[in-house]
Amino acid sequence: MGQNANALSVVRQYLSSAVGDLIMGTFDSGSTTTGVHTLLRKANDYYNNGHYRCYIFAGTGIGYEREVSDWDLTTHTLTFDPAFAATIDATSRYELHHIFTEDEYRRAINMTIQSIAGKYLIDKIDASVTLIEDIYEYDLPDGFSYIHRIITEDEADSGEFNVADDIDPRDWELISPRKLKLHDSRYSITAGLDLRIEGQGNQDTAGNDADVIELPLDWLVQKAITFLPKDKIQSSKLDSTYQQALLLSANSPKNWPNPHGHRVVE
Repeated sequence: MGQNANALSVVRQYLSSAVGDLIMGTFDSGSTTTGVHTLLRKANDYYNNGHYRCYIFAGTGIGYEREVSDWDLTTHTLTFDPAFAATIDATSRYELHHIFTEDEYRRAINMTIQSIAGKYLIDKIDASVTLIEDIYEYDLPDGFSYIHRIITEDEADSGEFNVADDIDPRDWELISPRKLKLHDSRYSITAGLDLRIEGQGNQDTAGNDADVIELPLDWLVQKAITFLPKDKIQSSKLDSTYQQALLLSANSPKNWPNPHGHRVVE
């Protein structure tokens, strides 16, 4: 995992914080319709009057968002509508947002990822291809745009890949459609050994909170701001934040192919 690696939840929290739309915490207890957290101290009805939504990003209830329908300061209790599918408990870590929804943040992040496809390549490794006797052509794993190294497993099912077992680049080539071809005149197949394929490809879009995004975080957050719904940008008086994000994200980061990379043939 590269130095820029961050889970989707972390990226969303940086993004929502950048637009002034984040309260985070861990519930003390709850039910399917309530969450209790004594560190929330706003006046009665503050969160429901402010149209807050509660998104669970870790623990019980992860991945679900509900509207806050009531807030009682005396009992430090948020009430949700509709009910969560699971009972909120002390493992449930939450985000409160009142401007944008979790879906809108995720869409903006994924639009940012798509905007930089082909310009910023991330390292990819796959060991799912297993050699078969007398077979010299193999489908390449999804996600690779370039491949620069292929290493043969040391022993079958060992999961060990040593540089000494690097297959000479002259012994393989990439052919259409998205296949690896080993040259039968130069390379001897040992059935049952896995291949460790190393290369680069585009960042995958993110769907779950644990999905890892390996793009520079500062740029990613600023660019994602420009993809948030414009009507909410304007109604929330975030125009200056939006304009600043346009400037800060104008120069896209670049990460070019490895100099030894072979382009995958579609």
